[in-house]
Amino acid sequence: MNTLSFDSKRCERIRQQLDSYLSNELLVETASDVVHHLESCQACSRDLESRMRVRDALQRAVSNWPVPDSVRTDVVRKLRASQARSFAGVSVKRWALGLATAALVLFGLFAAEWLNLRRGEQLIASILKLGVSDHVICAIQGHNYPEVPNPPDQIREKLGARYAPLLQVVQQRLPGFELLEGHICSIPGSDRKYVHFITRGQGTILSVILTERNGAALPRDKLLLSADSDGLGIYQDHLSGMEIAGFESGQYFAFVVSGLNQKKLLELARGLAPALNETLRTTARLLLPNATTKWAKLG
Repeated sequence: MNTLSFDSKRCERIRQQLDSYLSNELLVETASDVVHHLESCQACSRDLESRMRVRDALQRAVSNWPVPDSVRTDVVRKLRASQARSFAGVSVKRWALGLATAALVLFGLFAAEWLNLRRGEQLIASILKLGVSDHVICAIQGHNYPEVPNPPDQIREKLGARYAPLLQVVQQRLPGFELLEGHICSIPGSDRKYVHFITRGQGTILSVILTERNGAALPRDKLLLSADSDGLGIYQDHLSGMEIAGFESGQYFAFVVSGLNQKKLLELARGLAPALNETLRTTARLLLPNATTKWAKLG
């Protein structure tokens, strides 16, 4: 059983050696001293565990990303230059320092890339949660759709001139699904509204949702895009037991949400996105005199 250590100076010295200990860079005697101290000091043991988790997380995060060609070329160039100086009479110690510096720079770049990707993933998840929430509240929990599909004319009236043209797009671009309802939903306690199409097919309820972006945007990093999205900027996730695919469509976020598997949902989103984008652009030009300029700024 571990006991507490109150030798702060000894703890400070041991902690300065922990990174070298994890990298197997200590002499045998020094490593044994570290191990002996860790057996009797909970604080230093927790510090070691924390460093191990951080190191492991960073290594896992960067192991699957290819080294950018520009970084690889720069590192190789610096190593060759260091090697040439070493052969010219520069000490081996200086060459090793150059190698370590280059490796540190490379690792720093990987760590920064990993942090950027994590931020992007969190932003995507927060935006996609809007679509999942709208689908669950209105279609699943609220059951705001009829068992027998509403007539198209009735749906167009609910949507109004701005969104009525989307009815045909949803009907044509979701093969195997029956359109039950289309309307504009409002959020209790919020000014936010969204366009909601509710369809049924393949044993599930599927929603197509449009909500205004209000200046927000999805990240542009291609590494975060869904695989096989055909360059359409589609992002995908599994949230609250639902599969969701989301993309930007002019001044809107568009979501396709259902209980389908990821592959099938992405296939439907790929078929829907281009036609949805084009219809929204056309409608904006027809209804608003200045819509083209506004769309260009937001799109």
